[in-house]
Amino acid sequence: MYREFVSHYPPDSTGMTVSSSDPRLAALEGFAELAAIGAGASFGNGIVRVHSEGEMRRAQSLIKEAFPEYTNRILPVAKDWLGRQYAGLLDEEAGMVSQLLLIEPGSGDAFEIDCGIATLFDVEFVADPVTYLATDLFAEWTIDHPETPKSGDCVGFKVPLFLGGAGAVDNLEVTDEEVYWSIFGQLKAKTRDLPPGTGIGGVQID
Repeated sequence: MYREFVSHYPPDSTGMTVSSSDPRLAALEGFAELAAIGAGASFGNGIVRVHSEGEMRRAQSLIKEAFPEYTNRILPVAKDWLGRQYAGLLDEEAGMVSQLLLIEPGSGDAFEIDCGIATLFDVEFVADPVTYLATDLFAEWTIDHPETPKSGDCVGFKVPLFLGGAGAVDNLEVTDEEVYWSIFGQLKAKTRDLPPGTGIGGVQID
């Protein structure tokens, strides 16, 4: 399991840390094997990172602030270089993951992933990397920025896509992930009920 993923996206380091002990994740098919090869490590020069226990909890807080509708229902598994989170959505009645989501701070959207973790990493990341990992933009970005992003950083959009920002390298910058998600959450809250094209202002970071 995960041979194709590791072959296409070799690990950037061997320093593994503790994976999540949440039993709801442990019961998710393919999670234990993924955690065993990569908890707390990045792959493919930082294009994707599998969460450690601490990173998963941190990602939960970021998502809850920006997507309050997912409070207490989200279990992040990994993130990509753009700060997008791959997470399990819990069925509250069953108490188990019923759906995988791709949650994007740049676009302000959450997308359903129609497969499990093993298929996502070992098949979709390999067969359709542009959709799932934005490899086309990553290739452009790494020409002038070859360094691997740190655990707490991501490459974020200066102007979010949902505010008309371009999906281009000149609209990207390395940023602290917590700050990026916090700004996004505030902007998303301000624009949630506004018609397209409405200007906003007064966003501050606490």
